Amino acid sequence: MKTCPYCGSMVENREDHHECSFCEMVISFEDVQEDGKRKNVMPDHQPDIEDVHKTTPALMTYSTIELLYLLKIARSERFKTYESRRSILRALNHREDAYYRQGEKELYEQYNYWTRKCFVLENLVRDRQGYFPTKLSASYLEYLLFKIEKSSKTMFPY
Repeated sequence: MKTCPYCGSMVENREDHHECSFCEMVISFEDVQEDGKRKNVMPDHQPDIEDVHKTTPALMTYSTIELLYLLKIARSERFKTYESRRSILRALNHREDAYYRQGEKELYEQYNYWTRKCFVLENLVRDRQGYFPTKLSASYLEYLLFKIEKSSKTMFPY
């Protein structure tokens, strides 16, 4: 039986959508569930660095767990860029070189880019959760995935 993803009630079928009388709302065909199941919020794939480069409006379409993965990637890239820039600055302290100076300038621009990406992702997560985690360990993300999977398995008891 077709059910609402929010309350588990049967939905009424219309030509271009479904309706839930309990929630008093329109439910799209793709959101309708079967037999009181909850809507699956597990990501289809784990985001990668290519996803981080997307525009802010595109990132807004990602789930919260995907945004957390992207934030972990962006923070890692920012740290790598920072460490590379530090190495070049140490080299510049020993000898002035146009090659090193150009590299330092490019790394500064990359660091600025990654800092802004982190800020965007932190704000998107904060909008959804009210906060963003200061540290994103692999175990923390695995724990969140476990909780998401566990909550997806519970159904409305008829």
